[in-house]
Amino acid sequence: MRRLAGMMDAGNHRRRGTRALAARARLVAAGVAWLLVAGVAAGAPDKITWKRVPAAMLKVDNRPAKVWAIYHVEKDKKETRLLLQLGNRYLMIDTRLRLITEYDPNAFSKKGEEYEMEREAKGVQALPTGDWILRDVGTSFLIHAMLKEEGRALEIQLPKMPDFRNVLW
Repeated sequence: MRRLAGMMDAGNHRRRGTRALAARARLVAAGVAWLLVAGVAAGAPDKITWKRVPAAMLKVDNRPAKVWAIYHVEKDKKETRLLLQLGNRYLMIDTRLRLITEYDPNAFSKKGEEYEMEREAKGVQALPTGDWILRDVGTSFLIHAMLKEEGRALEIQLPKMPDFRNVLW
């Protein structure tokens, strides 16, 4: 009987040890999660920096535009959002949502070759668009959209960086 009681105590001791270990693991996981959330909240910048896209091409109604520039957020690897400066107009092109939004020029501040914009800035109006074409055309990525109210076709070609990962030396 003593032997049986000793075995039961040993089992309880093991269970208490695993429960304590599990409680510690939960506490550590909660602490790590809190630190990650606090770090993301503190590290999120309140401004978005737009950098110019080199060697991009723009056509409006199949003719080259005269005064224009295309910018992207450097941290956006897939370049789903672009800022098109067309004369005095600022158009944000979201290729994922297939949406073009016009912004007030005062929402941007120029710093050298870059533009900065408040993260909370709201667009003036969403422009009705149609006839979207998003296509990989070899050395560049083609974005084509029709501005319905204005009857204008925008065509942007963004250069792609060559992929040398599969090249054998």
